[in-house]
Amino acid sequence: MARILGLDLGSYSVKGLLTEASLRGTQIRGFGEVRLQAKPLIEALRALLAQLFPPNAPHRDQLVISLPGQSLVTHLVTMPFTETKQIEAALPFEVEGQLPFDLSEVVFDYQLASQPEQKSELLVGVVRKEQLRELLDALKPLELDPRVITHPALAYRNLIGAWPESFASAPEGAFGILDIGHERTTIAIGSKAGTVEFARTFPGGGKSLSAAIATEFAISFPEAEQWKETQGAVGPAVKGAGAERAAKALLRGLQPVIRETRACLKAFTARSRRSVGQIYLCGGTAKLAGLEAQLGEELDIPTAVLALPKDVAGALPGEANSSAVQACALAARKSSAATRGAMLNLRRGEFAYKGDFDFLRRKAGLLAAYAAAILALVIASGMVRNSVLASRDKQVDALLCTVTQRVLGQCEKNFDRALNLLKGKESPAGIIPKLSAASLLAEVAQRIPTDVPVTFDRIEVDLDRVMLRGETDTTKQIDSISTALKGFHCFKEIKEGKVEKSKDGQRVSFRLDVQVDCPEMGQMPASG
Repeated sequence: MARILGLDLGSYSVKGLLTEASLRGTQIRGFGEVRLQAKPLIEALRALLAQLFPPNAPHRDQLVISLPGQSLVTHLVTMPFTETKQIEAALPFEVEGQLPFDLSEVVFDYQLASQPEQKSELLVGVVRKEQLRELLDALKPLELDPRVITHPALAYRNLIGAWPESFASAPEGAFGILDIGHERTTIAIGSKAGTVEFARTFPGGGKSLSAAIATEFAISFPEAEQWKETQGAVGPAVKGAGAERAAKALLRGLQPVIRETRACLKAFTARSRRSVGQIYLCGGTAKLAGLEAQLGEELDIPTAVLALPKDVAGALPGEANSSAVQACALAARKSSAATRGAMLNLRRGEFAYKGDFDFLRRKAGLLAAYAAAILALVIASGMVRNSVLASRDKQVDALLCTVTQRVLGQCEKNFDRALNLLKGKESPAGIIPKLSAASLLAEVAQRIPTDVPVTFDRIEVDLDRVMLRGETDTTKQIDSISTALKGFHCFKEIKEGKVEKSKDGQRVSFRLDVQVDCPEMGQMPASG
């Protein structure tokens, strides 16, 4: 079961909706909303997470957010082909041509709107890298790492696909979703097929309405905000003379939203040759009494507040149904939406989500190439090594044959058999002594401590006796030499001779007689 947290970072409040997808469908597991007011974003998010999750519980399997504010720029781009590879190869040049700054300063991604007549209509979202980095850095203290950062309007594609019953009243043509928030308004135009063909975010919303009330009645902004939420109304919902004065102020504050919405509707109609037959209203400002009727009259399009399905609406507080729509759209993302071009995701390039399967899949080709190259090198190395070893085996066999032919009088290439023959008592090797005076002298030289300054003026070596005469600095150093020689198992007894000081009194002369007794020497001729 996959849990998805849709996080709406609004300017008035932060909202989070947690869903859990299983074989039985998608279930709502929690909703939370925390007003920002004077509270920092990180504190509001911490309070929101506390509402949604018990202490020490994992927050989610996936986190999906939309880019806050108006920092995201949307372009409508038409490409003369439908192949994904061709689109991705040509799109950077098209985007760069529409930017007033260098392409390296931005992150962009696209979402497919439609593909008419072997063409591709794309909705391209562009954001400056520093703005995206600021957002990710702001989320880090709470260990929030979104898998998807998308356009707020394009997220409604998820909503259309997940809960089509909410749009049952829409005509077969195009319909719009108008999300009026506190400081920004988002419009998405799509169809029942589950596509979004037009998306735009522009300034304007509930804050402008509150400011208009504050100016009209010369009251503080918080007072105007509270009055708007409790008594504000427009259109047929206005009752009384005082309310009409307030309604006119609210309409003045609403004009920028109406003007920009008309422009968007005209732009869509001019581009697609289709008109929008229905507007669905959502967002915090959608709670304003009579707003849907007023907008329907202003836009000359049937307008209604978007109604979420009963099972979804039943899991939300009644007053939050309109303001929770964006969070619902984000949390409704399905795994199929991870397909390239199916959902705009700004986690690209250096900002890519490292734990995502999509990230690994994009690297799979490169990893496969590396693996193939390594495998080829291993195979080639093995072949070369086998060839070299085979050549060396032949050289060793030839050398062994030469040695055994010279010593034993016969060629023998089997190493073990040749060694046994060379060790035999009656073989020529049988008379080779295992120890000699030279080897005893080597043992003496090897065992003299390197930190002892000693000078030998006479050394006599026999197979049963070694005599050493020399000079060193102190008698203690003579003991060190004697102890070191006793470490060889063939030196059985060491006798010290007369010790005398040198004429200048700086050094001492000594003599050591070493008895040699090695059982493995056997009967060997003396050498010296």
